[in-house]
Amino acid sequence: MRPEPFLGSAEGSAAVTHGPTAVTPGPSASGLSRRESTIIAADVVEYSRLTAAAEVSTHIRLRSLRVRIIDPCIVSYRGRVIRNTGDGFLASFDSSVDALACALEIQQEVDATESSEAADLRIRFRIGLNVGQVITEPEDIYGMCVNIAARLEQYAPPGGIVIPEKLVETVRSRFNVPTHDLGHLNLKNISKPVHAYSLRLPGADQSALPVRQGRRRRAKIPSIAVLPFRTSSEREDLYFSQGMVDDIILALASIQGLLVISRTSVLSYAGEPDLEKVGQDLGVSYVLSGSIRRAGNALRVSSELTDLESNSIIWADRYDGDLSELFDLQDRIASRIVWSIAPQVREAELKRALRKRPGSMNAYDLVMQAIDLIYRMNFEEFSRARGLLQQAIALDDNYAVAYAYAAMWLMHNINQGWTSDHAADAQEAERLAAVACARDSTNGFALGIHAHARAILFRDYETSMTLFDRALAAAPGNAIVWTLSSGVYAYVGDGKESVARAERGLRLSPVDAQSHFYLLFLALAHYVNGTYEESIIWGYKSMALNPRLCSNMRWLIASLVGLGKFSEARHIAETLLKLQPRFRLSTYEKWCPLKSDLRATLLDRLRIAGIPD
Repeated sequence: MRPEPFLGSAEGSAAVTHGPTAVTPGPSASGLSRRESTIIAADVVEYSRLTAAAEVSTHIRLRSLRVRIIDPCIVSYRGRVIRNTGDGFLASFDSSVDALACALEIQQEVDATESSEAADLRIRFRIGLNVGQVITEPEDIYGMCVNIAARLEQYAPPGGIVIPEKLVETVRSRFNVPTHDLGHLNLKNISKPVHAYSLRLPGADQSALPVRQGRRRRAKIPSIAVLPFRTSSEREDLYFSQGMVDDIILALASIQGLLVISRTSVLSYAGEPDLEKVGQDLGVSYVLSGSIRRAGNALRVSSELTDLESNSIIWADRYDGDLSELFDLQDRIASRIVWSIAPQVREAELKRALRKRPGSMNAYDLVMQAIDLIYRMNFEEFSRARGLLQQAIALDDNYAVAYAYAAMWLMHNINQGWTSDHAADAQEAERLAAVACARDSTNGFALGIHAHARAILFRDYETSMTLFDRALAAAPGNAIVWTLSSGVYAYVGDGKESVARAERGLRLSPVDAQSHFYLLFLALAHYVNGTYEESIIWGYKSMALNPRLCSNMRWLIASLVGLGKFSEARHIAETLLKLQPRFRLSTYEKWCPLKSDLRATLLDRLRIAGIPD
């Protein structure tokens, strides 16, 4: 469910006077149909002056606002972009509540995004709304209702919204926004005056009355559409293409932090050459497209990922296979595509977040930056991550992922030996993980973090396994959930299951920057399984990728001792103590997640390597 906008809610729109209405039955004599709609007309303030001052920068920023804010916002509030006008847009909604919520959110997000620009170069929109009967065609709309919306827009202040009298009660009752009565306006080419009101928004009029609700900016996660791959008319090719696209969509949908458009929503875009139109219609920032060609039993699949904001291909690849292995090939290619493009999307999103100034960042941007700092395991950078997560929560209290990573931060803080109060950090981590699940009970990642907290902080193995089952039912392709779930099976001594889960997580892992974390759990799994040689291999691989990950060193030391490699174990122990000088076995015994017999063996091996009691 979509979070509420900062000024109100779009839920229950059918219950209001100007909610969705049915299309007038049948076409008119001219073949045109009429329906009641709410229209948004928007225009960039002083666009000619902006382009004269900085043509390229203005064009790039306006395109970015359309792809990242305007189009997704219109689509998510069940609207439709009728046309882009170069320096503005026209959109239609069945519900006036949806249209108002959308207009308010667009102005808020544009204001925040452009706040880092010089005041005289900021892109700002004027917006006018109107509700009434419109004449509809497949690609356009007409009528007096549309004309009035366009004329009202001209009376809006920069960053502001003007509405007709008939929408005022909806605004006051649903959004608590102060209004200013503009009186009866004589609009150009409109015979009767229109009684209109200007909404007093903080970004539009600094002398305006404050809104009653605090400003919140919801998390804006990246979105992607997977278009049907282009094929010949051969039935086998079509069958293969549809199955593979289904697999790609299903796998992408399991990746935390990525919004994937459903298969039914993209079917009508088969062979669509205009990717910008796809992005506008579906409100996405990335499009995956491709083609399938067959020669005899040989298949060639080409695919490419387009970033609509920069209008550039950021990844492309080609795959070859044999039609006789159809299902295996379909599975393999889908997995390779997902594994390849997910890091590209994450990297592109992180770069965008890092380029933004603090005032223009939303909750998603802040979480992206925090994740990057967390997994470096450098104390100074790691410490900064917590502040970013707290800011994300303050901006969007409904963002479950921000709470989940805040809980994860505390668990890492404990494992790295940086906590000054283990018990307090453990309780807070549990609280944050539980809040994450309360905010979104179907979020597999949040459930997985809560399950991990129950196991690693409280040795509550049964609850942890139950939560992991729920997490994987919700997100069967989530790599980190599979990996974390391997931990609880290791803690209770089920090495075989732990190895299987850790290996599956590593296969699914699309985020290279965190691969040391996946390898740590594989090393732990092999240690408990008694396959020490394997544990040492993965432990060293993890250490090479991140030499500051202390928990990994503990399993590596124990595996080396298990094989009688005492000198090597002592060397790793010295490295561990340099990073974690306060580490003592007597303290670790209290919070080591292993069950009692495994814990005793681990402590003995760490002691042999020179870790003090």
